[in-house]
Amino acid sequence: MAMVACRECEQQVSDSARSCPQCGIDSPGGVTQLEIRRVSKITGSLVPMAVWVDSEHVGDLTSGKSFLVTVTPGVHRVECGLQQRGNKGAAQEFDVPVGRRLVVVVSPSKWNGKPSFSAEFA
Repeated sequence: MAMVACRECEQQVSDSARSCPQCGIDSPGGVTQLEIRRVSKITGSLVPMAVWVDSEHVGDLTSGKSFLVTVTPGVHRVECGLQQRGNKGAAQEFDVPVGRRLVVVVSPSKWNGKPSFSAEFA
């Protein structure tokens, strides 16, 4: 967690703060994007994968698809699980810096469906 100048009032605030304690603006440290992409595979391709970011359900992915989530800069926890299993199969934390888009690639195991993650900057 780093201190940055609020984009509205210029007061020092945590880069991961949801709102500025001085002026109240949302995302005072700025916003960035997290792209979550599911690898295209034949095995399990018909079963949607549920995705949570910071314990909030943000959507479902089918094989070969992706979507964007706008987040504040900082560390975010991504959790994924096949919907037929009804649980969050795996989770990993990613540090998303300000002004960069991080692409998280999710690949479910062909044996038990448990996802694995890799990440790269777009």
